[in-house]
Amino acid sequence: MVTKKYMEAGYDKVKLWIDRTIVGGQYPTIANYLDSAKLQTDIQTGEVKTFGCIEGLKVSISAGGLSVIGSLPKFLFGSNVYPLNKRTAAQALEKLADALHIQVSEADVTGIEFGANYLMKHPVAEYLSKLGTMPRFDRLQVSTNSIRYGGKGKQQPKVFAFYDKIADAATKRMEYPEDLENLLRYETRLNGRLPYQLSVPEVKASTLTEPDFYRKMVKYYQDSYFSISKLNQIKTDVMSEIKSPKDAFDVLVARLISQTDPSQIEGFLDELKQAGVFADRKNYSRLKAKIQEVAHKANITISDDLIKELDDEIKNSGAYV
Repeated sequence: MVTKKYMEAGYDKVKLWIDRTIVGGQYPTIANYLDSAKLQTDIQTGEVKTFGCIEGLKVSISAGGLSVIGSLPKFLFGSNVYPLNKRTAAQALEKLADALHIQVSEADVTGIEFGANYLMKHPVAEYLSKLGTMPRFDRLQVSTNSIRYGGKGKQQPKVFAFYDKIADAATKRMEYPEDLENLLRYETRLNGRLPYQLSVPEVKASTLTEPDFYRKMVKYYQDSYFSISKLNQIKTDVMSEIKSPKDAFDVLVARLISQTDPSQIEGFLDELKQAGVFADRKNYSRLKAKIQEVAHKANITISDDLIKELDDEIKNSGAYV
């Protein structure tokens, strides 16, 4: 269970490439260790590939080598609530080597997801609404519960994602602890040319276990977050944005919210809970998110403490490095 403590940022999903020359004579036997292994033949080239999985990791075997893609925390612990640090990453790689009966330390890392889940005081949408622009990256508002920063092209070597982990798990029909609420996920996704992106000579599987590299990843993760502008100012000229009666109504409500003590809003939500108004407890969070959404249309801040809380969580995600 996730408890209210500082979360340590770490590795989640990785992409590994293991060249056939590293494996040697054991290469033909690897397919025997996969679950649900299937052969696929390219009609044009005649190349045969084997696809399968091993405890949730996807494995693809071709003539030149094999790729392994998936969440190392899930592989090691059965869940990615907690990411892997340098020590637990070593444990996951050792388990993978045992499962495939080969050495994986010299595998090339071609993709990394580095992040953490943060148990927040308020609904995730309230924090996301305050994240503004990021230098050199486009901001994509996927939904009220998801924001992504990345490039414009199809290739996305760098992506910075913020989203509601519980909502995401529900969409993907993934099991997550039922008593969790307000679980904000922030992750950095790096794909391709990792040595160039991170200014290091190489990124092997063993590199993930090195203290210096782990510290470098934590700093990169934190610096990327703090480069994002935060929306804390009240917009004064909103009349030009009113196009319909509904827009005008939302601005009026937003102004009333701005004049209301935040404790009164919390008090109203508590009254609803005590009266048992909603059968589904998630509706209280949805209502609070809706209030924030309306307020945000006029860029009115309900609480200045939200960004400070998130800032502190990100700062302390590297407290144990």
